[in-house]
Amino acid sequence: MRVMRQCVLALVIAGFYTAPVRAEDSAQDVLDKVKKKYVSIHDAQIHFSQRVKFEMAKIEQQAEGTLLLKKENKYRVELGEQTIVTNGETVWSYSVPNNQVLIDHFKIDDRMFSPERILTAAPDDFSATLIGSEKTGKGEAVVLKLMPKDDQAFVTSMKLWVDNATWLIRKVEFVDINGKETEYTVNEMKVNIGLQDSRFTYQIPEGVEVVDLR
Repeated sequence: MRVMRQCVLALVIAGFYTAPVRAEDSAQDVLDKVKKKYVSIHDAQIHFSQRVKFEMAKIEQQAEGTLLLKKENKYRVELGEQTIVTNGETVWSYSVPNNQVLIDHFKIDDRMFSPERILTAAPDDFSATLIGSEKTGKGEAVVLKLMPKDDQAFVTSMKLWVDNATWLIRKVEFVDINGKETEYTVNEMKVNIGLQDSRFTYQIPEGVEVVDLR
């Protein structure tokens, strides 16, 4: 389940703005614009790249995947040999190497970063700062840093790169309490494409072991 908890973090908050960031805007102004725009996004399809770095072990992993999302906590994450699907009530986690599907109740906790959670939690749970701008593969991006107010929070720091021309969030990087650094880059995003609810109910393949944790 942890793949979905972390994967949804950056990708699902990839909203866009109706006006550029002004010199007098604060980090909270930017977050407020994201939250306001998110109201108009009913569903989305996101193609992304993932980079995970384990600092202690000096190991780095890269992968590409697809995220489908819809309001009311509906997600479908396809990343490598793992598929995770939730309809907002039940979560299915399918592992190809294990030939196994885990089924559990959908839960929101401090490691679960759904669109609803991150956009409503940011003002209360994080201190946000605008730290400058950087060149990216798609132009120039405004960089926003979020630090948790709780010293025991699972995420110890987070950075957002917001495209200065389209005001799409192009990249998110966060470090967790274990020192693992995870980065997601949005390669392509389509919003309000009319995703059917059936995409968020997993059809278990024949011959796969089922472990029901409910």
